[in-house]
Amino acid sequence: MHLQHSHETSLVVLSIIIAIFASYTALDLVNSISTSKGRMKLVWLIGSSLAMGVGIWSMHFIGMLAFRLPIAIYYDVPLLILSILVAIFASTLALFIVSSREPSKRTYFAGSLLMGAAISGMHYIGIASMRLKATIIWDWSFVIYSILIALAASYVALFAAFKLRDDITLKGFVFRGLGGVLLGLAIAGMHYTAMAAMTFEEFPSCTLRESELLATNGLASAIIIGTLIILGIALSGSNVDRALSRKTLLNELLQQGIKTRDEFLSIASHEIRTPLTSMKLQIELAIRQLQTTGIDQNKLIKMLQNTDQNINRLSRLVDDMLDISRLSNGKLELRREAFDLNLLLNDVIDRFRPLFLEAGCEIHYFSLENVVGQWDKFRIEQVFVNLLSNAAKYAPGKPITVELSVTHDQAFVSIKDQGKGIPPQDQERVFQRFERAQNIETQSGLGLGLFIVQEIVALHGGDIQLNSKVNEGAEFVVRLPI
Repeated sequence: MHLQHSHETSLVVLSIIIAIFASYTALDLVNSISTSKGRMKLVWLIGSSLAMGVGIWSMHFIGMLAFRLPIAIYYDVPLLILSILVAIFASTLALFIVSSREPSKRTYFAGSLLMGAAISGMHYIGIASMRLKATIIWDWSFVIYSILIALAASYVALFAAFKLRDDITLKGFVFRGLGGVLLGLAIAGMHYTAMAAMTFEEFPSCTLRESELLATNGLASAIIIGTLIILGIALSGSNVDRALSRKTLLNELLQQGIKTRDEFLSIASHEIRTPLTSMKLQIELAIRQLQTTGIDQNKLIKMLQNTDQNINRLSRLVDDMLDISRLSNGKLELRREAFDLNLLLNDVIDRFRPLFLEAGCEIHYFSLENVVGQWDKFRIEQVFVNLLSNAAKYAPGKPITVELSVTHDQAFVSIKDQGKGIPPQDQERVFQRFERAQNIETQSGLGLGLFIVQEIVALHGGDIQLNSKVNEGAEFVVRLPI
């Protein structure tokens, strides 16, 4: 005769809560495993596997203890222990897979097959450990459904664990929480789908051994408390490890910041000292000239011109340092006005023609039309001055080509030299702060110019592109929305 069965609601709810808690703990522990090295990685893998395995097994066993029949249910202890070991094995496999830096889709698929099979095996070994005076009749369609759910849950677990492992922000916490809820519900769904596959037919002649474990609410309570303690310890350990990792990262960033500051101060002091030394020398020579009876006017004018150049150089250095401070604090504001980009370029080129002559650079400017737009005139001039002075500095004796063009509502300014060019591996680096182009030993500058240029152009809603090949020069193309 068929036996009527039911579930105790309170234990069902507790089993689902434990499934969610265990899933969240597993997702949280992955970060500690992936960031650890050597022996600590093995320690975290073992500890995390125990916590996750015991958590998943507890969910299944509590779900089985929630199962009610009109006859007593016992469990075979050796088979129960085997089901725990299978759960721990599945957890070890899953955590080991996602602890690798870049698992592939094939890895996810293979891992989910093995983990899903282990979870299903754990459940059905647990079912096989049941001892009662009845026989089990299986609905194999539900058995297949339960295994498919286990495979799907395993794939989601592996994928979510990898994607969320490095995020230690509030967003990561929220997404791990959602992932834990979904994964916990999937694991619980696998269990209760598998339980629905069974019907029981009474078999009074079946004999039971006294050594077998009797299912009671007291046993369920003990397992729930033990599991929550284990998961709580694991989660606390993960939080402590994360706090230590965050502190270590902050210390590393602080040390890097100190190193960057020291490098900047070293470069800045050198760059400032050079024109100051030259100015001091020129002024001393000028004083001596003035103190003599025969004043060489041309020589005196040349000294004053050199001093003026050094003052301009110092002024540019100070401006760069002020700009980098404003950019870092988000306080660099644009003062837009309508002006002709063509006229501005002509003016800049005319004013800096002595610089090009001194560098031996012949400059060619091409423009098809006037381009009027709303920009910050001072800042756009700063962009072109920086790019043109770089061209003269890094390609002395070579021609420089400047071209202005318009496409729809975009203005494009190309500044191209015929110098040594910039290697592909350095083309992103030169736009970073404190980075200078090739021949650093022989070239002056704080390494701020291109960074400031890029930021100014970006504030206007545009961008700057670098096209360069070694020994074929460099071309900077500035795009500005009109």
